[in-house]
Amino acid sequence: MNKLRALCIAERFQFDPLYEFLARQMHATRMRNVIIVTPEEGVYAFIFDYGVCVLCRYDYESEKRLLDLLLKYAVNPLNSYIEEELEYQQSAEEGIRVRNDLIEIDHVVELVCLSMGHALAQSTKLASFETSIEETIKKTKYIPEALAKKGSIALSRNQLAKERGRVYLEKSHIILQFNLLDTPEFIWEYPELEHYYLKLSRYLEIAPRATVLKYRLEVIQELLEMMADEQKHSHSSLLEWIIIILIAIEIVLFFVK
Repeated sequence: MNKLRALCIAERFQFDPLYEFLARQMHATRMRNVIIVTPEEGVYAFIFDYGVCVLCRYDYESEKRLLDLLLKYAVNPLNSYIEEELEYQQSAEEGIRVRNDLIEIDHVVELVCLSMGHALAQSTKLASFETSIEETIKKTKYIPEALAKKGSIALSRNQLAKERGRVYLEKSHIILQFNLLDTPEFIWEYPELEHYYLKLSRYLEIAPRATVLKYRLEVIQELLEMMADEQKHSHSSLLEWIIIILIAIEIVLFFVK
């Protein structure tokens, strides 16, 4: 059984230098934001500029060598890779069918594998976003809990600003890359391959998962606003206490005088 394996290993790749190196060292071509490496007949590696590579029929040693190479051109590599894997085989029936992580396709050729690779790469990148958002929510879970129990957060203004900055950085990082989940331009150039991409995209539930991710981003946004309100309240309370103390000092001085 042939394997279609995707790995998200970094935020993105240094794409132009990576392509120049691969074009010199092995048989590599470029199609917009994808580098296609064909070490031998029927074996493909699709390297996407957003830090994902999809491998077709790669053995363990070849995969390891390629990943070691890609890491040299990786920007913000992940501590642990996000991986997804499906199996595929050629079928006598026309079109594509997917069930139980098995893809049956009528033609096992480079462009068909690339159209499926786009869907699997998007799913893997989406899984990376989901993991990142989940970790952010866990790290900031104590903030709404503290507000619910005590009505305030036991953080200094500087610590609160750092928390806001960290959460906002995570949120902006995902939003700026969210267009990666749109239909690839490759599909508009090869409309005859659209059904391969759409079938696998629906199976991997990319659209509903992206919708859930948007809802989670809204939760992060609400948390940011909550932290901003708490910061404003803390600052206002400090100013109020300063004014009260100054008035008290003025009264004392008045009576002493």
